[in-house]
Amino acid sequence: MVGQWAPGKRVSNLLRASAVAVLTVAVSCPVGATVDVSANKRLNPPALGDVLYAAGPVADSAATRAPNVAQVPPAQLRRYRTAAGEDVKIWFPDSSVDEAQVEEWVTDFVGSLLHGDELEDVTFVMVAPPEIAGWCGPHAAACYLPIVPYMIIAPSEDPGGPMTAKAILAHEYGHHVANSRSNAPWSALSYGTKRWASYVDVCAATLAEQFFPGDGFEHYALNPGEGFAEAYRVVNERRRGAVEAPWRLVDERFYPDGAAAALIEQDVLNPWAAHTTSTYRGRFTPGGPNRQSFEVATGLDGIATASVRATKGARFRVTQSVATVCGQRITYFTVRRVKGFGKFVLSVSRP
Repeated sequence: MVGQWAPGKRVSNLLRASAVAVLTVAVSCPVGATVDVSANKRLNPPALGDVLYAAGPVADSAATRAPNVAQVPPAQLRRYRTAAGEDVKIWFPDSSVDEAQVEEWVTDFVGSLLHGDELEDVTFVMVAPPEIAGWCGPHAAACYLPIVPYMIIAPSEDPGGPMTAKAILAHEYGHHVANSRSNAPWSALSYGTKRWASYVDVCAATLAEQFFPGDGFEHYALNPGEGFAEAYRVVNERRRGAVEAPWRLVDERFYPDGAAAALIEQDVLNPWAAHTTSTYRGRFTPGGPNRQSFEVATGLDGIATASVRATKGARFRVTQSVATVCGQRITYFTVRRVKGFGKFVLSVSRP
């Protein structure tokens, strides 16, 4: 959820209760990030203090209006098609919204962003800027609901000030992209997508207390979920030929260089989905060592596991069969001889 939040302001019990929810909120929408399709205008991102994110409507003001697709009157839910023929669902609960104008820019804009088939899984709830607080909570500019049915509640037009409707929508959609990807064993919504997060060293930096997944408050600028959303925004600005906004919302380490931008594009268009398995062969002989170690390249963070198959009658073990890959690009697995001799095959499953 995007909003003009000041330190010390009370936040709803919903946000305080769940770190993931808090992450989702901040990750959901930057207040002033300006994504303009025209290359001759300078893009202005949100100021740090202007952004707040949430996993759902703020309880105090939106509990009675928590959106549910199943409850959407059929007359208010519209379905449109992008130029590529993809389905875009838009709900217009506010009768004051110019539906024809809004559906055109929303459909064209989201269709132009880097995306996959997750586009058809989300409903865009477009309401007039003054009505956003009633859906997302006081001081909010928009919000993303990261649970099924996925929804992005966003302003139907520029809310004024440094914020634009397209900027907010682009950032919110970046969180939907992340929420639709796997970065097992972590949440891609909190840590960023698999390849990007591995490149930025999110896991290692988190262990070192340099990054803070899910922290939308004190360490907002060091929140990798927000960092991914901002990087996603920049990548789309570059693709559209727009002038990049100044990078001031999150830490410089999240700013996408060429490699990071390419990995984000891969994560969006060709998402990481499963581990790969490699095999290594060895042999224990009488008089030889009782242990053999193997160097395994681990280019992506996650969980690597190993198992060994020994010659019939022999008994060999992997000393540590599960390893967390957290920044190290080389991981070692050791096979120990327990009984007998002969050949063995070590199988390693890695991200």
